[in-house]
Formats: sequence, structure tokens, C-alpha cells
Amino acid sequence: MTAQPYRVEERLHCYEIDCAGARLRVQAHRLATVLRITGEIDASNADLVAAAIRRFLRLRAPLVLDLGRVDYLGSAALNVLLLVGDECQLAGVPYGVVSGVALRRLTRLVTGLGLPLADSVTDALRRIQGAVCTP
Repeated sequence: MTAQPYRVEERLHCYEIDCAGARLRVQAHRLATVLRITGEIDASNADLVAAAIRRFLRLRAPLVLDLGRVDYLGSAALNVLLLVGDECQLAGVPYGVVSGVALRRLTRLVTGLGLPLADSVTDALRRIQGAVCTP
């Protein structure tokens, strides 16, 4: 896993993490850290993706996983999402998961996962704001 600077001309507050077939673009928002994931997540790189996500969970700040541009999610990726969800709930960290084609394929087959799915990053941030503001 290597961290590389994100293109400065696009966003000054971003960088990218390479996870052997998947890339995580990290973006700091006022309400949460957004991890935009692209590429494929399967058994060959799921551990790398999980380790990268856990780095941000340690901050105990709200988190959005944007899977809208993921091309393929294997069963190992689904396991990562469930573990991240468990860790967020145990730590009391609000989080959201932006769905995409690959995740929708999986959630049609496997239901009742309890993931806080959103249609967009904006929608996920709104839900997090509601969770943070609710006593």
C-alpha cells in the first residue's frame, strides 16, 4: 500500500492510496472523511483495502465509503464492509456507504446486511449530519 499525492489542481485536500487493484482517494469534508474507492476489490486485495480504511477509523471521525465507481466487489469485499460496519458501530462512529452497480449486484443476492446505504456522497453526509446532531 502506497500513498501518493492527489492531483493538486483538482483538490488540495486529497491524496490517493494504492491497494493493488483498488484505489482509495481520501477527501476531507467538514462533516466526515470521504474515501472514494475505484477499481476492483476481491480476495487478492481486500486485506489492503480493509487496512487502509482502518487507518481512518482510528481517527474516530465520521466516515463515508463511496463505492459508486467500484467495478467489482467479491465476497471478500462484502466481508470488509461488514467488519468496517461492526467496528464503526462499536466505536460509535457514524458512517455511510455510497452504493454503486457492483454493490447493488451483491445486495440483490444478499439482503439484510444492515449497511447504511446512500445514493450519493451528499446523501451520506446528510445522514451523518443528522446522526451527529441527534442527541
